[in-house]
Amino acid sequence: MKDWVIDFAELAREELPEDSAERLIGLLRPAIRLSAAEDGESVAGRLGGLPKLPDGIAWPSLTDGGRPMSFLAELDCGELARHEVDVALPRAGTLLFFATPDAGQSQVIYVPHGTAVAERPAPDDRVGVYAELPLAAATEPTWPPRNHPALVDVFGSLEQAEDLVWHHLLDEDTGEVFEQQLQLFEDGGRDGPPHQVGGYSDGLQSPIEAVAAHAACTGSYGDPAFQEEARQWVTLLQLAEDTRARMIWGDGAWLIWGIRKDHLAARDFSKVHLDVQGH
Repeated sequence: MKDWVIDFAELAREELPEDSAERLIGLLRPAIRLSAAEDGESVAGRLGGLPKLPDGIAWPSLTDGGRPMSFLAELDCGELARHEVDVALPRAGTLLFFATPDAGQSQVIYVPHGTAVAERPAPDDRVGVYAELPLAAATEPTWPPRNHPALVDVFGSLEQAEDLVWHHLLDEDTGEVFEQQLQLFEDGGRDGPPHQVGGYSDGLQSPIEAVAAHAACTGSYGDPAFQEEARQWVTLLQLAEDTRARMIWGDGAWLIWGIRKDHLAARDFSKVHLDVQGH
C-alpha cells in the first residue's frame, strides 16, 4: 500500500463495514497539496508576483481586448513530476494562471521547458499584482465529496453513499457518524489554505467534474452521458484565499480550474473550465 493511502485506509477500515471501507478506499486519488515553502524546501510553484513570459506571448486580457487579467500562480511541472498525482501533467515546463478580478474569465499558458522567458511588468495600473509566495509540494490523499459523480459509479447513487459511508453510525449514544470522524482526520492534516493540484477538489457547492458535465448539457447524476462526461474531467489547480499573497476572492471563495483528460494529454490549455465557489 502506498504511503499516502495508509492513514486514511486505517481510519476507514476501523470505522466502516468492510465492503463500504474497501469501496471508499478504492476511490482515493492522490493530490499535490501546495503550501508556503520553508527555508531549504524545494519550490514547486508560487502565488503572485510577476509572470515570466516568452517573447511574442501577450499578457492575457479580456476576450474583447479590454482589461488585462491578473497573474495568479505559476507551477513548475518538473518539480511537480517528483510527486505522485492523479493527473498527467507535463513532465517539464511551467503553467501560468491568469484571471480577471471576478474570475469571470481566465487563461492558462503552458511554457515548454527550455523556452526563453523574461519577467513581464504589468501592462498598466489596472492590474493588481499579488504578493509573491513560493510554494512547496507534497502528495496527500483526497476522497470524493458527498455529491461527487464517482460515488454514483461505485455505490449506485449519492443516497446509497450517504447511508453506507457518510451517515454510518459510529456511536448510538452520541449519534456520531463517520462524516464527523473524517472531518477531524482532514482538519488534523491540513496546514494553511488548501491550494492543490489534481485529486478531488474541495468544491464548496459542486465538484468541478459535475460543474463541467452540467455545462456540457449531459443531463444529471446517474444519466450515462453525465457520468461519462464527469469521468473525463480532472482538477488542474485549486486556489483558496490566501492573505499572505493578499489574494481575497470574497465569501471565502476558492478558484478551481478543471480540464478534460484528452485536452491535458494534448497540452491544450485553451479549454480549461474555471469555477468559483464561495460560502
